[in-house]
Amino acid sequence: MRLFFNCSVKFVVMKTIIQKYLIDTNFWVSFCFGCLLAFFQLSFYELNFYVLGIVFFGTLAVYNFTRMSDLKELYTFKPETGTRVILTYIGLIFTLGFVILRGFELKTFLYLSVLGFVSFCYSLPFSGLGLRAIPFLKLFLIAFVWAGSSVGLLLVVHHELIHHKMIFTAVFLFVAGITIPFDIRDQNTDDKELKTIPMVIGFRNSKILAIVFLLLSAFFFFWELKEIDKTVISWFCAIIFSLGGIINTKSSNSTFYFSFWMESCSLIPLIAWLLFSI
Repeated sequence: MRLFFNCSVKFVVMKTIIQKYLIDTNFWVSFCFGCLLAFFQLSFYELNFYVLGIVFFGTLAVYNFTRMSDLKELYTFKPETGTRVILTYIGLIFTLGFVILRGFELKTFLYLSVLGFVSFCYSLPFSGLGLRAIPFLKLFLIAFVWAGSSVGLLLVVHHELIHHKMIFTAVFLFVAGITIPFDIRDQNTDDKELKTIPMVIGFRNSKILAIVFLLLSAFFFFWELKEIDKTVISWFCAIIFSLGGIINTKSSNSTFYFSFWMESCSLIPLIAWLLFSI
């Protein structure tokens, strides 16, 4: 009994630490996004820590920026908002640093500029004019930015975006699928005019749509590579993990369920790939 109690206490403490230092600071989502990019680097090219740095710190900057409620937060360091302001600046500085150190040709700079502009315009916290306010756009905008910043960036750098458009489509559908549970979570707090997928088609149909997106992602991924190798199997592992997360999604699930476990879907391809490489 005492052992069970001690384990329960340790679990609660660990969960609290993860929530405070990884989830609330947006380090976890940035890490998972970086791991998704690393999976594609290892599968198709090679690890490039400059590009990984751009994606990790760019995500850190954008996600902390979008949680600000007022422009004044950028230059007033209040105790309750100081952490996310500092992390926003850290993310921006390191992103620019890695961009300069990596060095890109003009078209890649333009590509990154467009992605950066769309990301920051996604949810302008101080204007009410964020792109996410456009009905039905939220889900697909997130999917486009994530796909464009992960595999899309690699394909642009290596001049292969046109040749591997099915991979881009697969990642787009994957991100769209795992994003729907977050819309389910937020349907009671989002503005009704936002018209997210769950608001329009309902809870059950939203889960079905998410499952369809994931199955299509698996199809397009296999269609592109046309063989069952460790890259395809790793992607299938991520699909299976994500399907389990979606099937178990409820509006009553804890914030931790969405912010940790559903975000972890992007981490699974890399974990599976590394395991199959041992």
